[in-house]
Amino acid sequence: MNAIEKKLTDLDRASMQVAETQGVRLHHSKILEIARRCGIRVQDDRVFFTQEQLKQWVSYAPPTFTLYARNPDHNVDIGGDHTVHVSYNSGFPFIADREGRRRPALFSDYIAFLKLVHATDLFHINGGVMVTPDDLENDDTLYPSLLYTTLHHTDKCLFGGMGGKAESEMTMELLKTAFDTDKKGLARTPRIINLVSSLSPLAFDEKMLDTLLVFAGHGQPVIISPAVMAGTTGPVTLAGTIVISHVESLVGIALSQMIRKGTPVVYGSATSGTDMRSGAFTIGSPESALAVKYCARLAKMYGLPCRGGGALNDAKKISIQAGIESTMVQFVANQEKINFNFHSAGGLDTYGAMSYEKYVVDLDILERIRYFLADIDTGTDQLALDVIAEVGAGGQFLTHMHTAVNCRRASFISDISLQGALPEGMSADQALNEKIEKKIDALMTRYTPPVMRPEKIKALDACMQGFGIDADALKQKFSR
Repeated sequence: MNAIEKKLTDLDRASMQVAETQGVRLHHSKILEIARRCGIRVQDDRVFFTQEQLKQWVSYAPPTFTLYARNPDHNVDIGGDHTVHVSYNSGFPFIADREGRRRPALFSDYIAFLKLVHATDLFHINGGVMVTPDDLENDDTLYPSLLYTTLHHTDKCLFGGMGGKAESEMTMELLKTAFDTDKKGLARTPRIINLVSSLSPLAFDEKMLDTLLVFAGHGQPVIISPAVMAGTTGPVTLAGTIVISHVESLVGIALSQMIRKGTPVVYGSATSGTDMRSGAFTIGSPESALAVKYCARLAKMYGLPCRGGGALNDAKKISIQAGIESTMVQFVANQEKINFNFHSAGGLDTYGAMSYEKYVVDLDILERIRYFLADIDTGTDQLALDVIAEVGAGGQFLTHMHTAVNCRRASFISDISLQGALPEGMSADQALNEKIEKKIDALMTRYTPPVMRPEKIKALDACMQGFGIDADALKQKFSR
């Protein structure tokens, strides 16, 4: 057993002890009763799993699954060594400009990010709550309104809302209408994936468990995703915090299988550290990268898909700090083959704000990491021995045909980085900002809305009317 294997064993063994002796509190009488009927000890609203019980129930979760898009070209396999990147999706209330000044996010911003994600080849999952529009009612109808809008603007796979019984049930009704199917049909071809976050330490609240009940009941994938904060909601030592995170992930996965065996589920982690000087949650720290590493390895030890990452940072604006922190966490997530690489583009300020400029910078970071991890090719043409022989000592390769043929695909070319001399009178900041703005404009220009049949729009409108939501009023805002 090597050093890493020993650490994984230590973490897992400690977690089994916590699950059996401390238990996990569930604020949900129905799920407590489901656990009791499955032979789990229930006491004082807590479930106590033995090691054998926990591992048995977790084993029913599939090692891989497919999420199906309206356009089959965007179907994604989740699990194994597949890495799926997903834009930031935490319901940010603000939009930050390049100087870090914040304003309330609007419905038009939500639509703009739908278009940016749809136009980005790196992403095959769209929607969710990338921002929380200040100009829409923030109640149970918010996410159904956003999902309806998403269906009009993209045919990629779908991400869920922030949870709750009413909005989850409305979500399922919209999906049945959008895909001409029923509950069994949704389970056969899962269409949406959603977060189920724990209430650390060692608890799940009613809202998240309602979400789990509805999504698992319909066979739709869920991500069990603790966000334990070392020093506040977990021990100040990272190993102890990872123990709590591991327990919460495994118990959530076990519960999903008790509701419906075979429910697609992802072992997740948004666990990180705390700045003990201020009490602030820190997601751009080395602790965050280490938590991602152990999330991946613990999940793969159980044969489960994993969620972690991505371009996490605590920076207030596009800055050196944003670049350092985002690259560190994102690189680890890709290197460890995190299957569901969440929060991959656009976020600033510890989940506090979305940024158009940061979105395209993060795309550049992702492209760089992908280029690096693809490694070099040592085939005959790549070794270029005949070219080296032709040029010989003291020659040059710039004008050789081999360079002309390969130059556009052999080298990494950034859309935003500055190379070479700047135009006279232009500052580096000005030049970089212009390239970032040009990239944003190019993505928005590339966007082409997917086609939706008029009868399908009519059916979705009727579904929304049944929820008491004015679909026509929403559509009038699409082009604003």
